[in-house]
Amino acid sequence: MNEQKDKLKKYCEIKDWTIVKEYVDPGRSGSNINRPSMQQLIKDADTGLYDAVLVYKLDRLSRSQKDTLYLIEDVFQKNNIHFISLSENFDTSTAFGKAMIGILSVFAQLEREQIKERMSMGRVGRAKSGKIMEFNNPAFGYEVDGDNYKVDSLRAEIVKRIYKMYLSGTSINKIKETLNSEGHIGNKKNWSDTRIRYILSNPTYLGKIRYDGKTYDGKFSPIIDEETFNKTQNELKERQTATYKRFNMKLRPFQSKYMLSGLLRCGYCGATLFVNSYVYNGKRKLRYNCPSTYKSKQKTRTYKIMDPNCPFKLVYAKDLEPAVINEIKNLALNPQSIQKPVKKKPDIDMEAIQKELAKVRKQQQRLIDLYVISDDVNIDNISKKSADLKLQEETLKKQLAPLEEPDNDDKIVAFNEILAQIKDIDSLDYDKQKFIVKKLIKKIDVWNDNKIKIHWNI
Repeated sequence: MNEQKDKLKKYCEIKDWTIVKEYVDPGRSGSNINRPSMQQLIKDADTGLYDAVLVYKLDRLSRSQKDTLYLIEDVFQKNNIHFISLSENFDTSTAFGKAMIGILSVFAQLEREQIKERMSMGRVGRAKSGKIMEFNNPAFGYEVDGDNYKVDSLRAEIVKRIYKMYLSGTSINKIKETLNSEGHIGNKKNWSDTRIRYILSNPTYLGKIRYDGKTYDGKFSPIIDEETFNKTQNELKERQTATYKRFNMKLRPFQSKYMLSGLLRCGYCGATLFVNSYVYNGKRKLRYNCPSTYKSKQKTRTYKIMDPNCPFKLVYAKDLEPAVINEIKNLALNPQSIQKPVKKKPDIDMEAIQKELAKVRKQQQRLIDLYVISDDVNIDNISKKSADLKLQEETLKKQLAPLEEPDNDDKIVAFNEILAQIKDIDSLDYDKQKFIVKKLIKKIDVWNDNKIKIHWNI
């Protein structure tokens, strides 16, 4: 690290540049931009603190292609800031640097994906050999014992009881209430429907290891026999099908836990809002926040920070949900208020465009392969050809976009069919209201003071 800093300082001396500030994140991975110094660098860019950013190597900025291009295009170039990478010998103030940044970002991402692939192969090999995943929390009813699990006798009995109650006809909600009334035996927190359903569907209790959607034979003792487990899976499916028929709508049950999950966007910076559940005066409350304003390390790893200075404040589900339901009620009374004119699709051969697009992408891949395997390649020619192909790809994608859109009149018919089924949405239970919201709404922009703008799925 010190050697890299020395080289950067000498480069600045040669260029007669003044070093305004150093941004260092020791021990932090470059896999994302949610690092303290990186966030400070973004903030300082908006204040005009510096005119250029100099790094030793491209992956010191970020190993993610998406994040690299976001920083260069949406942070640096937006503020007229040059970006220079010393090892790759380019800067974005030159035509060559602008052409190369996209290519080099692809390689940085490719390297990252190769590392992830090797790690994944190692985990698959571990699962195939019957060993549990490292650092994984054991399923309820088991304890970690080296590379294996061992049965926790107290909790294992609770698991068996859950399966027995469910197969005897007891609902998941009733099982939850029973266990909670007994003091959460063997559990550190209140039982929930989600936790009960997870136990009922987890193949770990068969003595299996689950990794990446596949199951492998483990070397630990099962808690549930195969016959009981299979009966339980059939019962889960039958009850879900019954729920689906009871709603009598083309909606998928158990989509998400909360009505507005995944739909809310910050009206200021565009980030997806996340839900936070907490208990106040013995009652569970829900609130939504913008990740750009949140200080939790866990949240900033999961959600992309769009603007560190975002002015968004907390909003509560108890305020937003009734407002959204009220908008749906108004729409049901006056569906013509959002009808859009039918768009006529251009008379273009869609199949021909798709074939041409595939051809261009194949040429792009060949260009990347040539750059990787050849030590004697003309980088200027590569850059020019890459830029030409990128322009062709964008042009073809723009031509294809309107052809791939579903017919607007079909969407209107489907939308109105759902509206027609809504007589009194206030009288419906929470789950059915949630399904209607998810079907009718594409996204909801939210500002402070509970101001909202609904984008209908039409």
